[in-house]
Amino acid sequence: MKFVEAINRALHDAMQRDPSLVVLGEDVGIDGGVFRATDQLFETFGGQRVIDMPLAEAAIAGVSVGLAS
Repeated sequence: MKFVEAINRALHDAMQRDPSLVVLGEDVGIDGGVFRATDQLFETFGGQRVIDMPLAEAAIAGVSVGLAS
């Protein structure tokens, strides 16, 4: 198994176990990211849990802090 496949499997397994988990970041949505670390997560868990953020680190940090509170 390649390293990126292990990351993808770990994300999938964790999201399957805990419905409160979300993945957000740049280029993580429908296409599964440049390295395919999030491949098939959007199709499996939907756009409410796999969120493709804009290229704005401040927005990602703000959403993350908001989700944590």
